[in-house]
Amino acid sequence: MTPTTYYIALIAKSFGLERRNKRLADASSEMGLLREAEYQLGKLLWEKIEGIEELSVEYWNLRKYVKEHHTHTATMHELNEKLSELHEKRAEILNEGSVHQEETMKQRADLLLRLEELAHKRDSLIRRAKDVRRIHEGHLTKIEVLERDGHHADEVRVVKEDIEALKEEFRSLKQERGKIAEELEQGDRSLDEIDVRLQEIRQEKRDRAAIIFQDIGGINRQLSEVRADIGNCEMQIRYLQAAVGRYISRYYKRHQGCGEVARHQRAMVEVMRMLRISIAMNHKLSDFK
Repeated sequence: MTPTTYYIALIAKSFGLERRNKRLADASSEMGLLREAEYQLGKLLWEKIEGIEELSVEYWNLRKYVKEHHTHTATMHELNEKLSELHEKRAEILNEGSVHQEETMKQRADLLLRLEELAHKRDSLIRRAKDVRRIHEGHLTKIEVLERDGHHADEVRVVKEDIEALKEEFRSLKQERGKIAEELEQGDRSLDEIDVRLQEIRQEKRDRAAIIFQDIGGINRQLSEVRADIGNCEMQIRYLQAAVGRYISRYYKRHQGCGEVARHQRAMVEVMRMLRISIAMNHKLSDFK
């Protein structure tokens, strides 16, 4: 608001046209601009105010908080690097394949293949044993019929010889089936042992990864604390820089040190002065106390 618009608004107010809400809204908007300008001015000039006694507290506090901010930022970068390294290490552990593990898995695959072959062989023996039993029963029935007729002695002898051969084959099949059953049982035990070894390998990897995960949790907690410290430093720095900008802009013409420091920012200081005048006029028009 300029003086001209102020007097026009003042005349309008005398006729009952106050527009109080608009004046308050304008003042609030301009106050926001002024506060931002104070912060920006202080941000630009605070390093040059060491010789201004009235701002010595703000200057040295700014020096302290800026140094702390740099320290915390460097710490945060270091922690982030450690965190990245730990995540990579954890991923490598979970995805790594050791020679021992690969050999154990190959043993397991070979053993499964062998057990499958033995199972097929056992099933073939069982089928053959059933066939032998059925043929044996058929030969017994044949002998019974031939002996009942009483005229086939030679044929009965041949059939009996076949029966003996079938018995021998059945005993052989039974023995071989027993050996295969023992081998299958031993293979199952070996498979269980291999699975236990593989589980131990995986568990060892998980345990190593769990230790790293604990370290990751610790670093994340440290990062949270460091970020909070950085946020606090930034808040204090902004507050102090705004205070510096406010003082310099107010005493630019009345304080030689402020004038020297802000001589290259005269345009900004003048804009801030006009904003203060406009805010005051808007407050006066709205009867703001």
